[in-house]
Amino acid sequence: MTKKAKAKKETQMKINNYQIKDFQTQNQQTLDINLVYATYGELNKNKDNAILVVTSYSATHEDAEDLFAKSDLIDLSDHCVIVINMLSNSTSSSPSNTPAPFDGPRFPLMTVNDNVRAQHQLITKELGIDRLKLVMGFSMGGLQTFEWGAQHSDMVDAILPICGAAKVSNHNWMFLEGVKSSLLADPNFKNGDYESRPEVGMQAFATVYGGWAFSQAFFREELYKELGMEKTEDVIGFMKDYFYRREANDLLGMLATWQSADISRNSRFDGDFDKALQSISARAIVMPGKTDLYFRVTDSEYEVSKMPNAELRVIDSKMGHVAGSGMDPVGKAEIDRAIIDLIGN
Repeated sequence: MTKKAKAKKETQMKINNYQIKDFQTQNQQTLDINLVYATYGELNKNKDNAILVVTSYSATHEDAEDLFAKSDLIDLSDHCVIVINMLSNSTSSSPSNTPAPFDGPRFPLMTVNDNVRAQHQLITKELGIDRLKLVMGFSMGGLQTFEWGAQHSDMVDAILPICGAAKVSNHNWMFLEGVKSSLLADPNFKNGDYESRPEVGMQAFATVYGGWAFSQAFFREELYKELGMEKTEDVIGFMKDYFYRREANDLLGMLATWQSADISRNSRFDGDFDKALQSISARAIVMPGKTDLYFRVTDSEYEVSKMPNAELRVIDSKMGHVAGSGMDPVGKAEIDRAIIDLIGN
C-alpha cells in the first residue's frame, strides 16, 4: 500500500456532532437536539460531490455502510458520503441519552419531517453544502429520502428510496402496532420507566419482528442458512442480536417516527398526498423489494405514477425486507447499479 493510499484509508471515516439549540418539533415541543453524523471521503472545492445517506430502523452510520460499500460495480472514493443518524436511534438525540425533562418515555415524537428539517440545517449551515448529488436510504431511510425529495428537490439531483415509502400504509402501521404491543405488555417495561431491560418484552419484540423482516420463501427455502443460521429458530436470535443494541424506549421512539410517516403531513401540502408526490422533481429510482412484506410494490407503483421524474425498479430477491439493506448480494448489486445511474458514474 502506498503512503497516499494508506493516508486515504486512515482518514476515510470521521464522526462528527452537530447541535441544534431550541429545535421545535412538528408537535410544538422545543428542546436541544444533537445529530451524530459520519463522513466518508472529502468534499471537493466546489462542495458538489456530496451524497447523503440516512439511516434505517435501529441502524447507525456503521450499519448504513453496507449500502454504499465499494464493490465490483461502485467505488465512491471520489465522493463525500455523509451518513446522518436519525433521531431516537441511540446515537443522535434519543430517549436514552436526553436529559430530563425529555428523558426516556418523555422524549417527544420526532417525525420524518423533523428529522429532515434537522438534517437540512446540518447540510446547509454546518457543512455549507447547497447541492446534493444523491439522497438515499433503506427502510426508514427510504421514508426520509422521500421527505427530502418532497421538501428539497431544488437542491437534490436525485433520490434513491430503497424498500421504503412516502407514507406508511395502514397495513404497515398495524404490523408496527403489533411489535410495539409485544414490548409494552411486559410488566417490567413500567410505561418506559423500566429499571432494567424488559427481557420478556424484548424477546417478544424480536420474535414478532423476525416473522416480518423476511419473506415466506426465505423460510420455505431455508435461505437463512446464507446468513449463517442453521434453523428457523435462529432467526429469533438474529433479530435479538440486532435489537438488543438499543434501549427499549429508543426502539419505540423510532417506531413512532415510522408510524407517523407521511410526506404530505405538513403545512406545505396540508395532507394532499398526490400533491406532495408531484412536488418531487428530482430524478428518482424507487426500489421496493419483490417479497418485502410491509413496504409493498403496489404502494411504490402508485408513488412512481404521481412523481414527474421517477422510475420503478423492483429488487428481485427472496430475502424479504432485508433485500434492500445491503446484506443481500442480489439486492446490493441492484442498488449499486441504481447509484451509478443516478450519479452518472
